[in-house]
Amino acid sequence: MAEIPGLAQLRLIATTDLHGQLLSYDYFANRNIFGSGLAQIACLIAAARAGAGQSLLLDNGDFLQGTALVEPLPAGRRNRPGINPAIAAFNILGYDAVALGNHEFDFGLDHLGAALTGAGFPLLCANLALKLGETPLQDLNVVAPYALLRRKLTTASGEAWPVSIGILGLTPPETVQWNQRSLANRLEARPMEEAARAFVPLMRQQGADLVICLAHTGVPQPGHPPHCEAMAGRIAAIDGVDAVIAGHTHLISPVPGQRSRGGVAYGHIGGKPVVQPGQQGNALGLIDLWLRPEAGRWQLARSEVQVIEAPEAVAARPARALRLAAAPLRQALAADHRAALSSMRIAIGESKIPLHSWFALAAPSAALRLVAAAKIGHVRSRLAEKGLLNAPVIAIVNAFRCGGRGGPRNYTNIAAGPLSMRNVCDIYPFANTVTAEEITGLELLLRLERGQAHYRRLMPGRADQPLTDDSVPGFSLPMAMGVSYQIDLSRPALSGPGAGPVSAAALMAGEGRIRGLSYQGRRIRPEDHFILAGNSYRTEHTPGGPSRRLLDEGRRCSDVIAAYIRAGGPIGGEEEAWSFLPLPGTSVLFESGPGALGHLEAVAHLRPESLGLTDTGFYRFRLHL
Repeated sequence: MAEIPGLAQLRLIATTDLHGQLLSYDYFANRNIFGSGLAQIACLIAAARAGAGQSLLLDNGDFLQGTALVEPLPAGRRNRPGINPAIAAFNILGYDAVALGNHEFDFGLDHLGAALTGAGFPLLCANLALKLGETPLQDLNVVAPYALLRRKLTTASGEAWPVSIGILGLTPPETVQWNQRSLANRLEARPMEEAARAFVPLMRQQGADLVICLAHTGVPQPGHPPHCEAMAGRIAAIDGVDAVIAGHTHLISPVPGQRSRGGVAYGHIGGKPVVQPGQQGNALGLIDLWLRPEAGRWQLARSEVQVIEAPEAVAARPARALRLAAAPLRQALAADHRAALSSMRIAIGESKIPLHSWFALAAPSAALRLVAAAKIGHVRSRLAEKGLLNAPVIAIVNAFRCGGRGGPRNYTNIAAGPLSMRNVCDIYPFANTVTAEEITGLELLLRLERGQAHYRRLMPGRADQPLTDDSVPGFSLPMAMGVSYQIDLSRPALSGPGAGPVSAAALMAGEGRIRGLSYQGRRIRPEDHFILAGNSYRTEHTPGGPSRRLLDEGRRCSDVIAAYIRAGGPIGGEEEAWSFLPLPGTSVLFESGPGALGHLEAVAHLRPESLGLTDTGFYRFRLHL
């Protein structure tokens, strides 16, 4: 981007949702990653800095969860003493400010405080507080709400002027709900907009020439009404905000080559520059601001937004340049890397069948059956000990690694044979705890219906219709195990973009997609009672909040799965599960990773036909319903 006469350039370089991906290594699949991760994009950061007279390097949160490198080690193994690798990496690369995302709070406030120790940059969050005051300005924030960074800008004519840049951090207030077990009575939240409207004027009063929001929330998407996880446009509209770094939803925005999409005019919402640089270092966001000195203050004259997609940009650079840029990170984190590898290689048992998620969104998978069996067994055992086992136990599971925004390598693929902790964490990569709650047949049906928006509505008898709606992540699809049911894709989803609230009356009238919901061959009635084995995030994230909780002892799902395997529990059983309602003459297009070619038996009943690779690296199949 060329210099503009009379104006000074300030470049914002942004990452978000790194999820512990610092050394470009997949600890679950035990392999190096090319084209993403902080080590791989260090060369892109260096180039972006070199291309601007003054720049700021910023991160928008979710950096303390996602890999064995940054998370607490499995039960019974101590973490290495010293600074958290994520903080060390930010220090090494010279980050200027970092906001907290919701996943920073997954392991509780005590862990968070220890993990943030040693940061050589401001850590920011304006709307989560240890204690709320009468106004946001009176809150006792968990970290600083904002920072004023003093720099100097030089115009193209050589004039140097000081500039004050305000950086505000905003985190989803739902974080407190999503982590209720560890944060209840310890953390309180305000809406992001409320905090921003209070702090932005204060920052201006304190001399901020510019205000940049690190807002851990996504950009609005076409056809989707504004909701709690896509508030970047609302934040950008606040008077006094000059630019927004978005995140949380793992999307890339603006989409390179796409001039306008969902109200985003190539990186501008309402005239304000907004960038969302993907996840796990698969993109780098740039916002170039040109400022004009007027009456002793800087005035924003124009802005440009750019997203550098890491795989393509990294591939275009010499291998030596990549190694040199990554060397400081790799050297500083070498011991942490070895400790992470060691923790992931702990042997726990074996599986006689492969465990994968290539087709987990098209048919029940053995990997998810393992998760369900482990949770059901744990809940039955614990509730029996407490004298609370008074109904059948079923489970709801989700396919966390199923392609989507994570790309064609974002799948579980475990060969038959020995199993280690890395395999368990591959199948279940989050720090959620096992929960159990009482639920009625009607409530179970409601939960299943609410998650059906991932599938598109199909026209019976038509060929080659897309099966899934890519704007709705696959990991949001709930799958019940221990009961049987069919999904009628000829019906519209009762929730999702453009749909109204799901009513009990609509369900009872048969307007939904779920058909024949049964337990052990008997149709489930609305008043039937079950015990649902779930996880803490899904329990708290379910609309309406937790119902009748029976169990949440803080036992991580991954630990429960590992214990089940160690005890020799059966893997890949034939428990009741789900299927699509047959639609004769109807075929769908389904995308998976290239490795799916070796596991077509998982969808043999759908008569799969391979159609080849797509431009994005996925493999396309035709499935017959």
